[in-house]
Amino acid sequence: MMRRWIALVLLAALLLPSSSAFSADAPVYTAVTQETLNLRKSASPTGTVLDKVKQGKQVTVLSNDGTWCKVKMGSRTGYLMASHLTMQGSYGHIGWGKTNADGTVVNLLEKPDDGAAVVYKALSGGAFELVSETGEWYYAKCGDTFGYLKKDGVSALTGDFTLCYTGKDQDALTLNTLRLSPREFGDEVIREGEEGALVFRFTYPDLHIDEADEKISLWLAQIRKTCAEDLAAHHAGVSGSLTAEYQAQKFGSRYESAVLMAEYRAGDFAVPFFLTLNIDGREERLIDQKQLLSGNTDWVLFCLESGISSWLLTPAEGYSGKPDDSWLSGVAIGRSGIEVYLPAGVYLPACLGSRKVDIPYGQIADCLGLDDTFLGPYKRVIDPTKPMIALTFDDGPSEQTDKILKVLAQYNARATFCVVGSRTESFAAVLKRTVAGGNEIASHTWEHKKLTTLGVKSITSQLQRTNDAVKAIAGFDIKALRPPYGSVNKNVRSVCKNLDMFVITWNIDTLDWKNRSTSKTYRAIVKNAKTGNVILMHDLYATTAAAVEQAVPELIDKGVQLVTVSELLSYHQNGITPGTLYTSLDTKKMKTE
Repeated sequence: MMRRWIALVLLAALLLPSSSAFSADAPVYTAVTQETLNLRKSASPTGTVLDKVKQGKQVTVLSNDGTWCKVKMGSRTGYLMASHLTMQGSYGHIGWGKTNADGTVVNLLEKPDDGAAVVYKALSGGAFELVSETGEWYYAKCGDTFGYLKKDGVSALTGDFTLCYTGKDQDALTLNTLRLSPREFGDEVIREGEEGALVFRFTYPDLHIDEADEKISLWLAQIRKTCAEDLAAHHAGVSGSLTAEYQAQKFGSRYESAVLMAEYRAGDFAVPFFLTLNIDGREERLIDQKQLLSGNTDWVLFCLESGISSWLLTPAEGYSGKPDDSWLSGVAIGRSGIEVYLPAGVYLPACLGSRKVDIPYGQIADCLGLDDTFLGPYKRVIDPTKPMIALTFDDGPSEQTDKILKVLAQYNARATFCVVGSRTESFAAVLKRTVAGGNEIASHTWEHKKLTTLGVKSITSQLQRTNDAVKAIAGFDIKALRPPYGSVNKNVRSVCKNLDMFVITWNIDTLDWKNRSTSKTYRAIVKNAKTGNVILMHDLYATTAAAVEQAVPELIDKGVQLVTVSELLSYHQNGITPGTLYTSLDTKKMKTE
């Protein structure tokens, strides 16, 4: 039987709360992101302004639809933009639970009473944080909204669990997304009609390529038949609709892609469908998936997983965290990378809606069967006759690491991240994204220990535990040690030799840890961008991330190549020798061929 999921729009659906007082357990929120907010009479940017709310003012949230919060401030009630509020203080936590993925709406209630007002509607199968319990009810948190859930509709999750979803509901794909997307080739066709009780309206392209147009026609006919049969079998007396929209984009002089999305609705149910077509415009033919993904699909899947991990953490109901080849059935050539389309409830939790994950060409250019004219700018070639430096970051991963990864990916640059092993589990998703971006992971020991104070056994443990953790999380084999404080002795070099690792310190210290200054760190990077230099920074500080965001584009514009430590040292005339200490690449000992 077809899996039928609740429409994405119900994620934000909200019934009006009752006039009774909110639970005493209601969380306190604080306006933080701008100096003054307008408390409005209605949930609209044009609503009458009732009062001004200053930064830091505490308000009680009565309901939250994802865009607007109904709040109580003293004796006054009104609406504030949800994006400008953040929770303050603490609340209880007794565990996590998930609702049954049975295609029903989950109501979060104002009181532990079946007749109480609904403060939030969510899709089934989602995760809730359980704050407390009373009789047959849980007091729970969903997103930033608190309310009551019946225990018989919730299954407890055992073990450690982190909130699975970190993205935004508006990131989900809808028909309107495609309706407003580019249509750069083909002729628009609109077809309307009925099949039984099903009313359909298809907007799709005539691509003037027989193979492609036939595939579109067969796909539309198939989903129309399937949905009409489902409507008759499961939704007697309910009106049903099937709507399709599309986008069509051209990339350079050769490649094109078309993406069609259809949505079947029957009452509250909504089921999405996707069709992706990749076209060689020069030869006027379709590019099949095997040709498009002609290289290492395991690496493509790893990059897909790392992309998903930026907004979805595991465990999560409906998501194993390990995509397989079937996830690549909806792949399209995109502007800056391959686009992977994931329909709601098939590969990801239904509560997230349908999603598009972009995998940058810079990560997977060698895995694609497209010509070098198209992929050439994304394929990485190091020219040892041109300036090249290694940016290195110690003490992470942290919340700041992603900012650095983003700017590196944007400019197809690389760096070396010297991680503290004990931090890797907490930032596993960040570690995966670091590796997916082509960056190098180096060991900074398990606990940031000064290795010269330890014996051989303890040194080995500090390195091996970190190496094992990184391998387990990201599949990366560590070959470099960045010793804390730069402290190295005979024992450290001996252990590294036995573990097939080399030691890398630095010859340029930005002192970002001391200055905490964006401008000073930026100047230290740019001033010392000379071939062979290894520049020390720490991806713990927002000021460092901001400095890197400024420096990278400037360095790339000047022709400076940003490489990993291993890439840099690979141009040493003697190669890289395990157990050896390096501070930089001596240009006098550099090979340029």
